Amino acid sequence: MNVKLAVGFLEVAQNILQFDRHNSLILLLEHCCRLVYLKASKLEQISDEDGNEQTDPTVISSIFVDFFQGLLGGDRTDRAIDLRYLRPWARHILTDDEARAIIRPVTIDEVKTAFFDIEEDKAPGPDGFSSGVFKAAWPIVGGEVSNAIIDFFKTGRLLKQLNATLLTLIPKVRLPHSVAEFRPISCCNVVYKVITKILVSRIRESLDLLISPSQNAFVPGRLISDNVLLAQDLFSGYNQCRLPPRCALKVDLRKAYDTVEWDFLIATLRMFGFPAMFIRWIEECVTSAHYSVVVNGGVHGFFAGARGLRQGDPMSPYLFCSGHGSPSHDLAAAY
Repeated sequence: MNVKLAVGFLEVAQNILQFDRHNSLILLLEHCCRLVYLKASKLEQISDEDGNEQTDPTVISSIFVDFFQGLLGGDRTDRAIDLRYLRPWARHILTDDEARAIIRPVTIDEVKTAFFDIEEDKAPGPDGFSSGVFKAAWPIVGGEVSNAIIDFFKTGRLLKQLNATLLTLIPKVRLPHSVAEFRPISCCNVVYKVITKILVSRIRESLDLLISPSQNAFVPGRLISDNVLLAQDLFSGYNQCRLPPRCALKVDLRKAYDTVEWDFLIATLRMFGFPAMFIRWIEECVTSAHYSVVVNGGVHGFFAGARGLRQGDPMSPYLFCSGHGSPSHDLAAAY
């Protein structure tokens, strides 16, 4: 109960501080509530892969690092995928005009818009800077930061430091006992988020043409609630004996984001006819990711990714939809 009160007071204090940043009493309240919440949410023990309970903080952190390094890291598979097998799945192949529009030059105004679209209360990445820092200092740093981002779109190269990522662990259950009961949320640096927001703005322009009508999430103009209503209508008569035999297949995409193979993702983009320059931008952002895991407020490990998309990366939902559309189209064609 004390934790719920602390969380409630913490949210109220942070909302007030947005309008009155120099209120000493509210600052003290925020600090006290934060301490109560951090103490209550501290992870005291975790089960290792053999089911043994571990309480040593060093062992606990190593268990998390080893798990996510095995899930996201390791040796990258390098498989050549023949586009002839993917082409029949493509609902639409970009025209020359659509392809040129996607790789049009990035402007300083476009970079500034992407910066100021990021909310100030979003969790920062490893560099510790939120978007509010850049917004407040924009007259000073705006020009240099914009030029650095535009340079990425010219060269296709991204500094490893910019693409470093913190994996923040969110429990799926009230009292988690194993690593699998935590959901990793990726906290990326703001500069990287700006780059991917610009890429997303380009992808969204053609997404409605590329993605199957049955995929309603993340596509502009579509609502995922439509699929909920459709599912209710489809299952409304399943218990009636007078209807012909039928079956339903539920596919549980466990660790869906974490198990996406990069080679297949890049091949899917080629299938849709994305320009080579745009694919190089996407590939650099996805494949240069490095991870550290946050456990009990401390940062542990540093390893390169070899697969998967990051929950918390603005670009991930759209890339996942693009890759997910191929098997969906294959199932639709079969039935």
